[in-house]
Amino acid sequence: MLQDLLKKIILVFLIPLSAILISAQDHSGISMEVRNESKADKSNIVDLIVVVKNENPNTSFKGNITIDVPTGFRSILNNRIEVDLKAGENIFLPVKILINNDAPYGEANLKISLTDLQNRSVAQKVLVHNVAENNMLRIAPENSLIHINNSNDSIEVRARVSNMGNKKQNVTVVFKIPEATQENFFVEKKGSIGVHRDSVFVFRFMPSNKIIKSSQFAVNIVGFRDPDKEIFGNASVSVQNVSSVQHYQDLQINPFSNYTKNSITASYRSIGRDIDMYQITGSGGFNLPAGYVFIRGNIYTVNNQRDPIVNNTYVSYRRENNEFTVGNISKLLELSLFGRGAEYAFTSSDRDKKLEVGFVDQSFSLIERNSFLKNGYGFYARGIIGAQNASKNMAGTYIFRDDPYDKAKHHVFGTDLTHTFNENWKLNTKLYGGLSFYESINKVKPSLAIESQYSGLIDKTNLNGNYFYSTDYYPGNRRGILQIQQNFSRNIFRDYYLYANITVSNFSPKFYFYNTDLKSNSTRLDFGLNFPKKGNLSFGMGYQYQEERSNTYNTFFNIAGTQESKQLKAQRLTEYTAWISPDRKHSSMLSIEAGFVRYPDFSSPEYQMKISGNYNYKWFNLSYIYQYGSYFLSEYAFSKMLNENSPYKKLSVSAFFNKGFFKEKINLTSGLAYTDDALYGRSPSGFVNLKYTKERYGIFLNSSWYHYSLNNLKNNLFTIEAGFTFNLQPKTLDPGKKSNIKAFAYYDRNNNNVYDEGDQAAEDYLVMINNISFKTDHEGNIIYTRIPYGKYTLKQVIQQGWYYDDMEFEVSSHQHYLEIPLHQNGTVHGKVTYEFNAKTALDFEPKIEGIVFNIYQQDKLIQHLFTDDNGEFISFLPSGSYRISINANSLPLNTFCEQAYTDVDIQAGKITQAQPFIIKVKEKNIRVKKFGN
Repeated sequence: MLQDLLKKIILVFLIPLSAILISAQDHSGISMEVRNESKADKSNIVDLIVVVKNENPNTSFKGNITIDVPTGFRSILNNRIEVDLKAGENIFLPVKILINNDAPYGEANLKISLTDLQNRSVAQKVLVHNVAENNMLRIAPENSLIHINNSNDSIEVRARVSNMGNKKQNVTVVFKIPEATQENFFVEKKGSIGVHRDSVFVFRFMPSNKIIKSSQFAVNIVGFRDPDKEIFGNASVSVQNVSSVQHYQDLQINPFSNYTKNSITASYRSIGRDIDMYQITGSGGFNLPAGYVFIRGNIYTVNNQRDPIVNNTYVSYRRENNEFTVGNISKLLELSLFGRGAEYAFTSSDRDKKLEVGFVDQSFSLIERNSFLKNGYGFYARGIIGAQNASKNMAGTYIFRDDPYDKAKHHVFGTDLTHTFNENWKLNTKLYGGLSFYESINKVKPSLAIESQYSGLIDKTNLNGNYFYSTDYYPGNRRGILQIQQNFSRNIFRDYYLYANITVSNFSPKFYFYNTDLKSNSTRLDFGLNFPKKGNLSFGMGYQYQEERSNTYNTFFNIAGTQESKQLKAQRLTEYTAWISPDRKHSSMLSIEAGFVRYPDFSSPEYQMKISGNYNYKWFNLSYIYQYGSYFLSEYAFSKMLNENSPYKKLSVSAFFNKGFFKEKINLTSGLAYTDDALYGRSPSGFVNLKYTKERYGIFLNSSWYHYSLNNLKNNLFTIEAGFTFNLQPKTLDPGKKSNIKAFAYYDRNNNNVYDEGDQAAEDYLVMINNISFKTDHEGNIIYTRIPYGKYTLKQVIQQGWYYDDMEFEVSSHQHYLEIPLHQNGTVHGKVTYEFNAKTALDFEPKIEGIVFNIYQQDKLIQHLFTDDNGEFISFLPSGSYRISINANSLPLNTFCEQAYTDVDIQAGKITQAQPFIIKVKEKNIRVKKFGN
């Protein structure tokens, strides 16, 4: 019996052991392979093929494939797949893994496991998938339009930033509001936003007295991604003053608009001990019912002089395409004209063509006592084609000038031509001819001037040049000049930069009534090599050749007459080193030139050199120059005049400081300088300028001091100036015709669009014309003044159960009347609810507030709605049929809405209940189709 019992016990232990051994042997022929067949264009799906092979010739296999993925990943099939392989059978199973937006970026381990029916591991593969970083952020104002009607109330601007990416991010939101003379005022708000989270940044401020008087202004919002300050988005909030009377303002201010800052400045200046100067300057403009007027003035008087000086003063009137100007005229033409006069200008509607004609009396002051035309006079006409086209334009000019000093009547006429051939080549050419009548000597003298400027590229070589030639008696601004400037530059190998510049000039003007024979020639050649940057350092080397010949300074050399010319020649080597700090707050430059020069009356070359440098830090600048030897004939001539036998030396050091304080309301600018050379002697100087700026006014105090000391000559000059600037309301000047709109809003209770019995004026009702909001007065009226002629849109505003229709109308008279009948609208009410199985639902964060709905009428988007804290929404709509659609992007993660829209019919004065929108939650287990051989 004992033996039988022992046999049974041994058998009980042997049977499971044999089963384990048999099982282990059965699994030896089972293998699993995972193939990744993901495609780049489907970055949100990992596409796998799982291959399971049974290489046992006589044994089948049953088991499960388990897919284990981290947070943010989800298998489209079940996480467990059954496998049943016959002996020698292979199966291929497609596995698709969806990458959700909340998947953390970086490496993620996707584990594929094969187990038998006893959940024993047979094979396991781990696939490493790199999730690309997604740092998408979105910024939007919660209210893009804010209405204000009380200047004592603060304004609250709310910006919502949404993190759509897969990493926590730090952001900075900058709010920018317009501020009087400071131009702009910035406020920063910082925050940290989790993955798929929102954060609301709130900015409150009291509007200034200036901007509160505007019909509207904008608060600009910019979002920066920290720490690199990369802009990820921007938005704008319009703040509108909803009074019943509004004045037109052009909000599209750009460099081409006629926006002007009206201001007046009065100042007193004391120069040394004996000179007192009083000055008033100002400029500004105002609109007229047709066109506008712009005025600029400058008047000053010194020590009770007989007449004040009035210059740079004129009045300009512009209407449509015509502009008339009377006062001081300054025309920088080929033959410039300055003085009292008048000008007329015409500009075509497309601003492509322009014509200017004018007359100028050559008198400096507008109220000068000289008889009219005593100092000569001039006339000009100039036409331009392509005035707005910088790449292709042409101009023709005619100038007449009666010159009593030259005792001649000059006629100058010519053309300017600009043409861009392609992105590399551009040419500008000027050709002018002159004809001068010298009546006292009975002589007619023709003359010529030609100029050409170009830039281009040939085989990576940058070329640009300027060539000018005028005859000796040419009456223009540049008489008797030949000038050639040519520059070459190109990259050679590995960022080495080669350059060469040459300048040749000849100056020899001639006059019939001036006993002068001036001649001056100069040649300069520079070429060198800039080396590649090494970190924050830049370095370059070069060679200079300079030659100067002139008879201008003969009197300094005690030479009678002007026939003999003196000559200076120099050859120098140059070097520069520049440095900038990694944070770009500091920068410096050092330049050294050294070589030999041959002076007039010297038989052998002399040594000369110059060291110059500069250092910058934000608001501070330091510059210095030390020079040994004369670089120009003028320096050498002045040294000879002062009987200086030693070489010319010059030392110059200057420091400059500019910084704002108290939010840029106070600005301090100051500087110190010291110069020591043969001409200026020892000359220290300095200045301090202080400016305080408020919204409507500014105060400034400027002072300077200069001391001159050379041999026995000494002089001190101290200047102080104090002034006050008063800023008037800025204007955008419009040259067109203006109109006033008066609109009357009323409750049209019988819906006949006529104000009759039973109707009532609409008090305190919001009306919007274009983007300007009004609130009607107690009589239902609004007034919009000084608006340009043109088309305007009455935009629908639904309020208090009443609405008006959108309407486009054209203003073409000085007074425009508009009636706005209000019709009663209906109300639609809706809500959202959740429906899900708590056991099978995927994880989600339920929310009922802030879900977005869109309302459409005939496929046209009418408005956006947001649910409140109770998950409800309400909207006032005109009578008609509408479709209300839920925005799926506003739903929580892992939720959906099967019925995404509902249709409603709205009736006036009635409340319509929309079908509730049922939000469902995705379930964990989803039925899938299985794949076999």
